[in-house]
Amino acid sequence: MSAYNVTADLPYESINDSFMDVGIHENVEMVNIRYEKTSTNEFLAFEFKGEDGSKLSHTEWKPKQAETTEKMAERELNQMSRIKKIALNFVSKEAFVFKAHDFESFAKKVIEVIGNSYVGVKLRVKVVYSGKYTGLPTYWKFEFIERMDRVPKEKSKIKILSIDKMERPIADPIPTTSNPFISSSSSINKGEESPF
Repeated sequence: MSAYNVTADLPYESINDSFMDVGIHENVEMVNIRYEKTSTNEFLAFEFKGEDGSKLSHTEWKPKQAETTEKMAERELNQMSRIKKIALNFVSKEAFVFKAHDFESFAKKVIEVIGNSYVGVKLRVKVVYSGKYTGLPTYWKFEFIERMDRVPKEKSKIKILSIDKMERPIADPIPTTSNPFISSSSSINKGEESPF
């Protein structure tokens, strides 16, 4: 039998962190970039902070194995292109050239090349829903991040596109169950007796 012991030092505080909402945000700074390995996967995370203190995390997971070599190469290319789009806000094209033999070495090299060049850089970013959480878009062919000191607002190429998810996805409704004792063509309508 378990006991519930409510004491004066029982934790009850809530998390006060706010997360960046969808839209185009200015004066955002990248505050961290990290690689981690979980028991099931690996990821590279870019962490951002808005001028109001709101947080945003963009996570690049190690691509899952694809059905074909071509599909896998496409997934890796798309991911490298997205990460390059972020990195070029802090380092030159020439500096962001390297080879890596797996996701871990790729992620660690990205961190090494970017270093702390992001400190104090003001960014304009587009935030969309990716699943039920907000983040940067998962495409790379359209603009979603730019340095504010390089691109004035009136020349910004960041736009909200029709493919951008700007509303939180609504969970599927709970399926309605039908009464198993009533068929769609009720037996009562056919003049048959109900078994109940």
